[in-house]
Amino acid sequence: MIYVISWYIQDFLWVLGTGKVLVPEIFLLILVFLSLRGPSRGVEILWAGFLGGILWDLRWIGFPGLSSLFYVVTLLMSRWAWFSLPVSGRTVPVFGAILWAAFFPVSVVRIFMGGARGLGIFTTYFLQQSYLLPLVLFASLIYGWRLKNSDA
Repeated sequence: MIYVISWYIQDFLWVLGTGKVLVPEIFLLILVFLSLRGPSRGVEILWAGFLGGILWDLRWIGFPGLSSLFYVVTLLMSRWAWFSLPVSGRTVPVFGAILWAAFFPVSVVRIFMGGARGLGIFTTYFLQQSYLLPLVLFASLIYGWRLKNSDA
């Protein structure tokens, strides 16, 4: 259910901000956050990312499968990086860094598909990061709070 809600929130914000504001990848943020939180829900999250990417492409881009490809590859790479670390190395800063790095491929594709060229690429990228970094920091704080309050 959280997948559908996050997809609709991102879609709603995209509709409100079309042409004016870059909307961060809230759906991908939720997917990566949930996939790094526990190893048992990996397949479910991959399917949610695949289906959410197909729906996103059919709704906005028009090339079905492109967002799905980036969502699934991003999820696989972030899970690989996170779960290859020893448990003692899975700290809040590493969580935030992996979460932030997960957005790079999708951000770059969105910039070039949006038509940015020249110095507009850097301007658009830094603007995207200004929207994204507070969300990543907030997700890292939630992860740290959950880590502190868990029994493990």
